[in-house]
Amino acid sequence: MDELVSADFVAFGTGGDGRTIETLGPAAFKEWLGWYLSAFSDREWTVHEVISEGRKVVARYSGWATYRGGLLDIPSENQRVRETGILIYRIEGGKVEAIWSETSDLQVVMQLGAFPVPER
Repeated sequence: MDELVSADFVAFGTGGDGRTIETLGPAAFKEWLGWYLSAFSDREWTVHEVISEGRKVVARYSGWATYRGGLLDIPSENQRVRETGILIYRIEGGKVEAIWSETSDLQVVMQLGAFPVPER
């Protein structure tokens, strides 16, 4: 991680209340990543597109993971869940300086049965 991100690294994502959540520094991101890797194992990702312009790189992805627990107190039954997302990276000096993420968190929570799925 230290070789990939700058000391001034910032991660932006959306919180459960719709506000932007900001994670400052590599240490905070490592802590989040440690949680994510323990909560979702057996990950299989497909990168569908990568677009690069100037200092920014955008990646659109989807994938599957096994939920092991730890998200919003939702119990684990080792469910396989599908996630999709778009990541925007800002690169400076060969390292990631910032990342913005838009992910399918609501769909993951719905797949885990913690939020009702609307009928069609």
